[in-house]
Amino acid sequence: MFNQMAKWVQYDNETGIYYETWTVRASPDKHAVVWFESYECSKFILRTYQKLADLGAVFNKIQTNYTSITLFTGEPIYLGNETSIFGPLGNKTVAAAIRDFYYPFKPHQSVEEFFLNVLKIVDQVVLNHQFYLFYNLDYWLLPIKSPYIKITYEEIPLPNEDNTWVGL
Repeated sequence: MFNQMAKWVQYDNETGIYYETWTVRASPDKHAVVWFESYECSKFILRTYQKLADLGAVFNKIQTNYTSITLFTGEPIYLGNETSIFGPLGNKTVAAAIRDFYYPFKPHQSVEEFFLNVLKIVDQVVLNHQFYLFYNLDYWLLPIKSPYIKITYEEIPLPNEDNTWVGL
């Protein structure tokens, strides 16, 4: 099982080359267009549990807990890739806007900086209806719309005996 799992992890890492924290949807309606699906660490963990179950692992009946973030937006506007925006012949105006947008998200801030930067983020996302998204090596401008953001806490059980997710 170990060798099969090691091969699967390598395959998964080679085929899932991007990382995205946010799910981006047209609205909260369950049938709304999904512009971008999140693809982050918790999704890898869920795929790993499922693969282990497929290989014969048996899990205790416990739940795993995940927090997910969804942004609501009109149709995303393609801005370009890293070279076309930040390269020598790139769009300096868009590059500056993206840098300015992400600056408040920086780590290791003082408490005062953190709260000031939260206000800047709210101003940009809620009041100006803009979010710059980096997805699969490309940059997108999202025209954010109400209700703007949804944070969901999910409790997902491990796969059961018949190798399927319970409750999904």
